[in-house]
Amino acid sequence: MYREHMTISNNCSQGLADAKEKLIQAIKRIKHEVDECREEECEMYIESVGVENSFDDLEREVRAEFQNLHHFLDEEEGMDLERLRKARQKQVKLLRERERKIAQQGRDLQGAIMTLNSKLTEEDGPKLLKEIKDLIKRSQVSFVPPPEVKTEVRSGQFVGPIQYRIWKHMKRCLYPNITSVTFDPDTAHPLLTVSPSRTSLWFEEHKDPGGCQANPRRFHYYYCVFGQQGFTTGRHYWEVEVGGKTSWRLGVARDDIHRGEMAHCGTMSGIWTLALKGGAVVACTDPEPTALCVSSRLMRVGVFLDCEKGEVSFYNAASMAALYTFSTGAAQVPLFPFYNPCDADDGRNLAPITIFSPSL
Repeated sequence: MYREHMTISNNCSQGLADAKEKLIQAIKRIKHEVDECREEECEMYIESVGVENSFDDLEREVRAEFQNLHHFLDEEEGMDLERLRKARQKQVKLLRERERKIAQQGRDLQGAIMTLNSKLTEEDGPKLLKEIKDLIKRSQVSFVPPPEVKTEVRSGQFVGPIQYRIWKHMKRCLYPNITSVTFDPDTAHPLLTVSPSRTSLWFEEHKDPGGCQANPRRFHYYYCVFGQQGFTTGRHYWEVEVGGKTSWRLGVARDDIHRGEMAHCGTMSGIWTLALKGGAVVACTDPEPTALCVSSRLMRVGVFLDCEKGEVSFYNAASMAALYTFSTGAAQVPLFPFYNPCDADDGRNLAPITIFSPSL
C-alpha cells in the first residue's frame, strides 16, 4: 500500500514537473510572439508615418503645381488689365481734349455775344455805326466741332473668347509639355509596318520579312517596336490612339531588354506596360498581370514618364483619369516608349496604333 502511494506520488510529481516545463515553454513562445507583435507594430507605425509623409509631399507638389498655374493666370490677368487701362486712358484723354476744345469755342462764342450786346447800350452816333459794322464783320464766327472721337467700347478686343485665348497661351508654361515621339523603324519586328511619318504602326501577317535589314536593335520574336527617343531625365507625356483595336500593349521599356523570346515579359524584364487582352485592360505585372477597372472603352492612352521619381503612369487620355502607376526605379539605362500592336486576330485587329499629337 505504501509503495503504491509512493509510486502515485512520484508519478504526480513527475507529471507536474513536465506540465510546468510545458507551461514555461508556452510562456516563452508567447513572449516571442509578443516580441514579434511589437516589432510588427513598430514597423507598421514607421510605414504609416512614411505613407503620411509621402502624401504630405504629394500635397505640397499639387499645391506647387496649382500655384504655378495661379501665377500664370495672375500674370495674364495683369497684362490684360494693363492693356485695358492704357486703352481707357488713351480714349478718355482724346474725349476730354475734344470736350476742352468745344468748351473753349463755347466761351469764345459767349464772349462774342457779350461784346455785341455791349454795343447795344451805347449812345447812337456815326462812331457807333462804324464800330458795329466792324464788329459784325469780325463776328462772323460759328461753332466748328473738333474731329470726332470714337466712343464705342468694343469687348472683342479685350474679352472675346478670353478663356480659350488664355488656354492657348498656357501652352508655354506647361511642364511637362506634350513630348513629340515617333516610332523607330529600325527596331520594328519584320511583320510590322511603320508609316512614312513614323506616327502610325500596324501588323501585316503576309508581309515579306526579308525586306528588313538585320539589326541588333530589331525585335524578332514579339511584334514590338521602340520609340525613336529614349529618356533618362525629365518628365515626359505622350498619347497613343488605340480605339480601333481588339488587343494592344504599350508603355516604356529599358533599352537593353532582350529582342528575342523572354522568360518574363513584364516588370521583371524591364518592361512597364498596359495591355488590352480579351476585352480587359491589364497592367503587365509579374508574375501575374493586374486587372484594371476601366469605366469605358479606352480610345486613347496617355503615358507619363517621370524619370526623377522613377515612375511611369497611364491615363485615359479622354478624361485624364489615372489607370495605373509603375515604379521603374532609377534610370540606369535609357527608357524608350514601347509599343506592340499585336497580331491580326483573324482580321479583327487590323487597325493601327497611332501616336496622337494634341495641340492647344
